[in-house]
Amino acid sequence: MFNFPHLLRKYVNREYSHIKSIKLCANMFVKNVFSTSKAYNPHVIDKKVKLIDEITKPGDEPFPREMRYPVPNGHTWREFYEFIVFPPSSENLSVSVPNPRSTTPVNPSFVSSKNGERVFKELPVVKNKASNASISMRSKPKKASEKIDEDFQNMSLIENVTISPSKRNKKNKKDKIPPICALKKVLGFGPCKNFEFSNNTENIYYASGSIVVMQSIESGSQKLFTGHSDSILTFTVDQADEYMTSSQKDSPLIRIWRVSSQECIALVKSSEEPCSILHFSLADKALLGVTCSRPRSKLILWDTSFLKLKGDISIICEGSCSDNLIKGQLSPVSSSKMATCSSRSLQIWRLRAGKLKSCSISQFFGLEYVLRDLRWGSVGGDTEGFIYLATAAGIIIEVDSSKASTVRCVDLCAAEGPGVKCINSIGVHSAFGVTGTDDGNLKVWDSQFGEVILNVEHESAVKSCLISANGLKLLAVTETDSVGVLDATTKSYSTVLRSHSKKVTAVAVDPCQRQLASISHDSSLRVWNLDSLSQIYEVFSAGEFPTTVAYHPYKGSIVAGYSKGTVRVIEGGNVTEELLDLTSCITSTTFLPNGEYLYVSDALGTLIMYQATKTQLVQLKSIKHIVAKGGHRCPSAVQASRDSRMIGFAGPTEHCVTVLEASTLTCLIKLDVSSAVSSCLDSVQSVVFGTVLSRDLFVSTMSGKVLRVDTKSGVIVSDHQPYPSSTPHLLVSENYIVTANQSKFNVCDYSSMAGLQKYVAYHAINHMTFTPSLTELVICGDGISIWGFSGRKPGLNFNKDDYTTIAKRVSFDQESGVEESDVVESGIMSTLIEEDKPQSPVLMAPTPDLLEPVQSDIRLEDTLDNSGEKTLDMSSILLDPSPSPAPHPLAQTVTVTDHHDKGSDSELENVSALSDDNSEELPKTLAPINGQHPFEISPDSASPRSPEASPEPPLALRHITLDSPKSTLSEKRYMAGTDSCGLELVTMLGNDREGRANVVWRGTVLFYTLGNVIIAEDLKTSKQEHLIEHTETITSLASTCDRIASCSGAHKLQPSQICIWNADTFQLLHTCTYHEHQIQCLEFTVDGSYLLSVGNYKENALVLWDSNNWAVHTVAKTEHYVHAVACDPQNATEFVTAGKCVQFWILDHKQELSVATGTLPMQFIRSIGDEAEFTAVTYTDTGMVYIGTNTGYVTLWDPRSTACILHWSAHPQEVDLLWYQNASLVSGGVSKNLKLWNIQKTDADDTSVMLHDELEFDAAIVSCVMDEQMNLGIVGTTSGTLWYVNWEEKTSIRLVGGHPDQVNDIAFSSGDTFAVAIEDGSLRLWNYEPLEQAVQFQVVSASCTCIVFRPDDSTRISAGYGDGTIRTFDLASVAMICKMAPHRQAITILRYSQNGQVLVSGDSNGLASVINSETGLIMRVISDHKKSTAAVTSLNFSTLSPHWLIATADRRVSVWAADWETDNNKMICWLSFPAPSFTPSGDPVDKNNYRSLPPSLALFSPLERDTILYAGYGLLQEILFYNFKTKETVRKINLAHWATALDIIPNSNLIVIGSHDRLVTIVDYTSGTFQDFVAHDNEVGIAGYWEKNNVVCSGSGAGIALWNVKV
Repeated sequence: MFNFPHLLRKYVNREYSHIKSIKLCANMFVKNVFSTSKAYNPHVIDKKVKLIDEITKPGDEPFPREMRYPVPNGHTWREFYEFIVFPPSSENLSVSVPNPRSTTPVNPSFVSSKNGERVFKELPVVKNKASNASISMRSKPKKASEKIDEDFQNMSLIENVTISPSKRNKKNKKDKIPPICALKKVLGFGPCKNFEFSNNTENIYYASGSIVVMQSIESGSQKLFTGHSDSILTFTVDQADEYMTSSQKDSPLIRIWRVSSQECIALVKSSEEPCSILHFSLADKALLGVTCSRPRSKLILWDTSFLKLKGDISIICEGSCSDNLIKGQLSPVSSSKMATCSSRSLQIWRLRAGKLKSCSISQFFGLEYVLRDLRWGSVGGDTEGFIYLATAAGIIIEVDSSKASTVRCVDLCAAEGPGVKCINSIGVHSAFGVTGTDDGNLKVWDSQFGEVILNVEHESAVKSCLISANGLKLLAVTETDSVGVLDATTKSYSTVLRSHSKKVTAVAVDPCQRQLASISHDSSLRVWNLDSLSQIYEVFSAGEFPTTVAYHPYKGSIVAGYSKGTVRVIEGGNVTEELLDLTSCITSTTFLPNGEYLYVSDALGTLIMYQATKTQLVQLKSIKHIVAKGGHRCPSAVQASRDSRMIGFAGPTEHCVTVLEASTLTCLIKLDVSSAVSSCLDSVQSVVFGTVLSRDLFVSTMSGKVLRVDTKSGVIVSDHQPYPSSTPHLLVSENYIVTANQSKFNVCDYSSMAGLQKYVAYHAINHMTFTPSLTELVICGDGISIWGFSGRKPGLNFNKDDYTTIAKRVSFDQESGVEESDVVESGIMSTLIEEDKPQSPVLMAPTPDLLEPVQSDIRLEDTLDNSGEKTLDMSSILLDPSPSPAPHPLAQTVTVTDHHDKGSDSELENVSALSDDNSEELPKTLAPINGQHPFEISPDSASPRSPEASPEPPLALRHITLDSPKSTLSEKRYMAGTDSCGLELVTMLGNDREGRANVVWRGTVLFYTLGNVIIAEDLKTSKQEHLIEHTETITSLASTCDRIASCSGAHKLQPSQICIWNADTFQLLHTCTYHEHQIQCLEFTVDGSYLLSVGNYKENALVLWDSNNWAVHTVAKTEHYVHAVACDPQNATEFVTAGKCVQFWILDHKQELSVATGTLPMQFIRSIGDEAEFTAVTYTDTGMVYIGTNTGYVTLWDPRSTACILHWSAHPQEVDLLWYQNASLVSGGVSKNLKLWNIQKTDADDTSVMLHDELEFDAAIVSCVMDEQMNLGIVGTTSGTLWYVNWEEKTSIRLVGGHPDQVNDIAFSSGDTFAVAIEDGSLRLWNYEPLEQAVQFQVVSASCTCIVFRPDDSTRISAGYGDGTIRTFDLASVAMICKMAPHRQAITILRYSQNGQVLVSGDSNGLASVINSETGLIMRVISDHKKSTAAVTSLNFSTLSPHWLIATADRRVSVWAADWETDNNKMICWLSFPAPSFTPSGDPVDKNNYRSLPPSLALFSPLERDTILYAGYGLLQEILFYNFKTKETVRKINLAHWATALDIIPNSNLIVIGSHDRLVTIVDYTSGTFQDFVAHDNEVGIAGYWEKNNVVCSGSGAGIALWNVKV
C-alpha cells in the first residue's frame, strides 16, 4: 500500500490530484510514480463525443495510449474491466481497476479519517446461493435500496475517524487522529426486548437502541456491538458464544458478529424486508431468519458451518406462509426441523429435498387460542422433541412435533386458581419449566407444569422469561422495563437492569457526586449511579410527566418541572417542596452556576426568579410573556452564563434572543434573528453561553444556522451551519462545541466551529449534558448513552470545591436558620488582596491543565481591574454599558489567525501597557485560557519576567539568547496602498547573525531572514521578494513541500509568533501564537502534517501544531532546556530533542507524546565530559541519529535502545550544525570550519567514520542546507554572511554579504558605491548593482562610528573611530593614506565642506574640529558645545549659502558663516530648544547622559534659503522650520513618533525620517502628510537619501534596507 500524498510531497514537492500510473521493477519495487492533474475516464473515446449520462462528467479526459487496457476486437471495454469512482464527487479521485467480468465488481467502501486519508475497510464476502448475489462490506450492490446505501455509509461509529481498521491497516493506526468522543456504556434497553444468556451464564445479551450489549451480571461491565444505523429488531447468539447475528429496523441486512472481538464480520441480505426473528440451531450450524410483510411471512435458512473457516454463509432454502409470524425456533436436535407460530396457529417445518415443507395447526382439541410464546422441549429422550405454546388464556399447550398433534393442554388457572392471567412467556428445561404472566409472577414449575416449585413476584407483568443453558439461572423482564436474574441454586433474586419504558427527555448530572437524574414520558424521575448504572431511587407522578430536571450546584437537591406546571424539589427520593406558581408545562429549571438563583419558565412565556440559597425556594420576581411561547425548547429554554452574571433565552417572540442581568433581570441585549443571516424568516431554536472567559452566546435557528453573538455589543460575530436543517441541541466545553440533530452529533473547535468530528448516537437525541469533570458526555433519547470525552485537560480530576463557581459556600443551621459562609478560594481566578482590605467575592471554575491539546486561545480585552481591590473582575467585560459596539475578541486574539481577518492588537499587547511599577497589582494567577500563555505571578517569588526569577541562559552558542529590543513597533502607523506608496522596498542587505537554521533552499529561490523580514531571493536574477508580517527578530525557518514556517521572538508581554507562508506565492496563510518567550527550534514532520516548535530555556515547552487547521495539537513540558530538534524522515510521529540531555519522542495512537531519555555509557561520559550539552542533531536514512555536543564531539544514537553507540572528536569547540545525506555527514560550529565525513557500515555492528574534506569560514557556522547529492550547499555564519559551498571543487563563494555587528553610519558616493561603518571596526564598501561587497578595511582596536565620502573625489573616504582617530582611505589603491587623532573621545560625525577642502568632525564630548583635508592639520577646535558634554549629533553644510551648523544632544544648535579661503568661521546664531525635565519614559533627565533622549537632528533646507529643519526631544513630536535670518519659526510639521534620523529628498519635496518606533516615514515637505513603512525590528538610526540612484537607505541594527523613491 502506497502513501501517495507523502510520495508527492517528498519527491515532487507538489500536490497533484491524481496518480497517473505506476511502474514496477521485476522485484516488485516501485520504479516510478507518474502524477497528473487530469481526471481520466475510459468511457470517453474522444473529447468531442457527447458525454454519457452518469458515466462521464465534464472535464473527463480520454485515456492516453500508454494507459489503455487491451480490448479484443468486437468487444467493449466494460465487458472486461470495471470502472470505479471513489469518493463519488467531481473533485475527488477516479480510479480504473482491471476486473474480469467473471468476478463480482468490487467497489471499495472507505471511512474518512480526520486528516483526510482514505482508510479501506475490508470484510469477508457473504454469498447468497439462492439469489446468486454477493454482498460485501467492500461491494456496492447495483440495485440496492437507498437504505442499504445508508447502512454502508454508517458502518463506522465516527464518520471521519476509523475505529476498527483492517489488519493490514493496524500498523498505521498510530497515525490516525483519535476521536474526541468514544462510547463507554449505555443505560437502559429497548425497543427490542430480546435477552439471551451467555454460555457460561455470567453475561446477558440485550439490545439498546441500535446497539447490542453484552453485560456482566456480577460487575455490570459492558461490551458494545456498534454498527447498526437504526433500532435493532432482534438478535441471537449461538450456543458456543462465538457468533451473533442481528437485524435492524427498515433494513433487510443482517449483521454477523464475532463475539470475542466485537467485530462485524459479514453482512447478509435477507430479502426486501427486515428480519423480525433470528435463531441459531443448537444441534448443528444453521441460522433461521423470518421476515414479516403482512399478511405473509418469509422463512430463510442459512448454512453457517463455514462461517469460522471462510467467513461466509449460504442460503440453504427459503419458504413462506400466509400468517404473520411472531415466534420461531429451530429444533434443538436437528436443524432440518423448525417451528413458528402466529397469534392463531402453529407451523411445523421440515427440510426435504432442499425445500421447506410446513404443517399448520390452528385448533388444539377443537379449541382456538391466542398464542403468546413458543419453546422447544425434549421429553424422555425423544429425538424429535416437543413444542410448548403459551396462550393468553393461561393454558400451556404441548405438541408432538413428529406427529404434528396436540399431546395435552395444561390449564394453569386450574392448577393455581383464578389468579393466573395471560402467559406472556414460557421457558422449558428437561427438569422444570418457567412461566411469566400478567400478574407479575415468575413461576418455576415441575417438568409437567403441575406444581409450582418457586415463585418470584414483581410489581408489574412479566413480559419475557429465559432459562440459561445449564438451567442454573433464570431471567425475567417486566412491563416496567426491569430485568432480574434468579439463581436457582441459592434461590436469590437480583435486579440487574432497569430502564425507562418510554423515551428519556432530559438528564442532569449531580455536581457533588457521581449520580445522574433522568426524566421520561413514563412519568418517572430516576436517579442512577454513573459508575455502576444501578438505579438509586425513582419518583413517580401519576397523571403528569416531568419535563425538566436540574441539580443544585452544591446542595445536591433536584428541581424538576412537570407537564402541568408543578415544580418539585426532591432530596433523597422524597419530595421536600412543591411549587404551584405556574399552570402550564415547565420548559426550564435553570440554576446559576453559583447556586444563588433558580429560574423557572413555562410554555406560556412566564419567567420566575427564585432565591436558591435558603432552605426553601423564595420567589423574588415574576415576568410574564418574556420567554418565547411553546414547549419545544424544553428542557433548556433558559440558559445561564458560566460566570453567573447573565441568563439568555428565546423571547419574547420566537424570532428574538434576550439576555438579562442575572441578579436584577435587567435587559442587556435583545437581538432579532428573523433575518440576521438569511433572507427567509428565521426563529430561535436554542441558546447556550460560551466559556467562562469569553463573552460568547451561541444561538441555533430553525434554518440550521448557529450564530456566535458578542454579549457585550450584541453583534453577530459569525454564523455556521453544521446541519442542513435545524440544530436543536448545543453544548459548550472549554475547547469544543457539541451540536446535535436527530440521532447524530458533531464536535467542532470552539473558536472557528471547524474541524468537525461526526458521531452517531444510536438513538434520537432529546437532550445532552457534560459531567462536571468534562470527561464524559451524557446523551438521552430512546435510551441513555455515556460517552468518554477527551476535550477536557488531561490529568484534571473532578473535585467538588473546584467545580463550585459560587463566591461563598453557604451552609445552614436547621434550628437557628443562621447562614454560615466560608470563602471559597482559588479556581480560574483568584485575587491578591492587601491585608487591611476585605476580600470581595470572585468567580471561580476548574483550573485548566497547561498541557492539553487545544484548538485556540480566546482572550478578553479588559480582564484587569485597576480598582483598589485589585480583583480580576468580569463585570467590566460582560456588563459594559458602553453604547458603542466593541469588536469581538475572536477577531483579535485567536491563536490561529487567518491572513484575511487581521484584527487590532491582542489582549497581550494591552496587558503589556501596564508599567512595571504596577506589576504587583496583577492578580495572583492570570489563568491560562485553553492551556496557552500561562503568566503566573507568585507572591513568594519575583515576577517570572524579572531578572531575579529568570533562569540562567545556557552558554551554548546554539541556544538563542536575544537582547531585548530598545523599542517596539508602533501601533499607530499609516500604511499606504501598493499603488499610492511613495517608497518601494527593493533590497535588504545582510543575513541575520542572530538566526539559527534560518536558511531554506528551494530550487532557484533562497529564503533567509534579516531582522523581522523573510527575504526570498531568486539566485538567477538576484531579485528579492520580502515577506513582512513579524514584528520581532525572526530566528528560525522550517519548510515542507509547499509551505514555509517562520518564528520570531517575544517582547514584553507579547508572545512569540509563528507565521505560515505559501512557498510559491509568498502569501501569508496563518499566524499562530503560543510560546510566551523565544522560540528555540522549528521543524516540520516528514509529511508536513505537523509543525513542531520548542521554547527556549525560560519555557521548555514543546508544541505540536496540526497543519490542517494550525491549532495546537499537543503540548509537553521538558525538565531541561532544548537546543535542537530533528524529526524522523521515515515516521511523522517521532522526533528527537537535544539539549541538557537527549530525549526521544513519539506521538502514540492516543495522540499523546511519550518520551524516553537517552543514556550514555560511562566511557563516553569520560570522553565527552560530565558537563557536556547536546547542541545539534540530525537523522540518518536508516533511522539512526547523529548528535553534536558543546565539547566538539559527535555521537551516534540508536532510537530503539535510546543508547549512544559511537562518538568521536570532530571539532575543537561546540558543534552547532549537523546534516546527513547519502552516507555523508556535514558538521560545523564555533570553530568556523565545516567538515565533510564519509560514513561507512563495515558490518552489522561497526560504523566507520572518515574525514573527507574541510572548509574554513569567517565566523561560527549556525545554519546549513545541502542538496541531495551532498555536493552543493549554502552555509550561514554569525557574521551575517551566506556562503555557497561546492565540495567537488572545494570552494566557498560569498553568496549574501552581511554585517557582523551594529551598522553605525552609511555614506553615499557620487558613483555607484556606498560605504558602511560597522561597530566591529570595519569599513565596508558595496557596489550597488550588483549588490556585492567590494572592499573592506578593518581596524581591530576601535569601532568605526562614522564615515563620509569626499565630494570632489569619490575615491577618497574618511572614517571616524571610537578611539578619536580619523583615517582616510584611497579606494583606488585600497590603502590608508592618512591617519589623524583630533579627538580624545569617540568621533560621532564627519562632514566635508562643499568644495571638499575642509573636513569637520564632532565627538561624544561636544567638541568639533575643523581639519584641512589635504594636509590633515587641525585648523580650529570649536568648544562652544563642550560645556554640556553632550555629543555632537549633526553637522551640515548648506547648499544655498556659505553656512554650516553644529547640533548636540542637549538640543543646542549653532550656525556658522564660513570663508574657507581666509580660514574665517564666525558663529551667527545660537539656538537652544526647550524640553521637559523628564525622558519619554518618565524618568528624570540625566544631564551627563543624553542617550535616553531622542537625538537632536538639524540640517539646512535645500529648498528654502536660510532655513533650518530641526527635530529633537521637546514638548511635542514635531519638525521645526526655523529661519536664522529672521530669528523665527516659520512653521511646524507634527510627527507621530520621535525622529532618530532625518534627511531631505529635494527632487520629490519629501522628508525621510527614521523613528524610534521602527518605522521609516516620508513626509511631504509642504503639506506635512506622511506614509509609514515597516522593514526593521529595532530603532531606525539611519535614514538617508542617495541622489545618484534615487534611493532611500535605512538602517537598524546590522540590517540595511534600500528603497526606491516612486514619487
